[in-house]
Amino acid sequence: MRKGQPQRASFGKRQMSPSRTQSPVSLSSRSPSPLIRHGTPATYLVTEQRYPGDEEDDLAIPFKCHDGQDGNGVSPGIRYITEPLIAKLSKQENVARVTSLNLSLAKDGGKKFKYIENLEKCEKLEVLNLSNNLIEKIEKLDKLLKLRDLNLSYNKISKIEAIEHLHNLQKLNLAGNEIEHIPVWMGKKLRSLRTLNL
Repeated sequence: MRKGQPQRASFGKRQMSPSRTQSPVSLSSRSPSPLIRHGTPATYLVTEQRYPGDEEDDLAIPFKCHDGQDGNGVSPGIRYITEPLIAKLSKQENVARVTSLNLSLAKDGGKKFKYIENLEKCEKLEVLNLSNNLIEKIEKLDKLLKLRDLNLSYNKISKIEAIEHLHNLQKLNLAGNEIEHIPVWMGKKLRSLRTLNL
């Protein structure tokens, strides 16, 4: 090898002559990828800057994008239960007349529900399916006194609570959750309950 020429890198590492130095690149100075401008999700991987003499392997660092997506191109977020959504899904303008409501999302679906909310006006609701969501807490069901079938399977619920007033409840599905014990009050207060799936 001739003097003054950069040495070839072994194992894919790039080495530079001592006279040339390289400064780390700032991501904020780069223009956005054309993929982002056209709506195609992009994944970024930032590699830690290495200089001659560094002996460690390259270190990959995941980078959180500012376009609402994480480094895997997955769009995080949650959906909210709203009266217009209930009306649309039930095909009923007056939500007080709704007797059955399916808010279950497929396992590979996009945004999921995290909170049970805005069901107060659905006083005639008898069947409610909220399976395959991200619900962590059973709440706000106190107005649904006619509820007979409640499906909360495959959520993130760890405690059975806030259903003691559902005296007409016959079927409760809590399979695929993180529930560790059944409260003593269930047998006393939910006298109509015939099926419990855990």
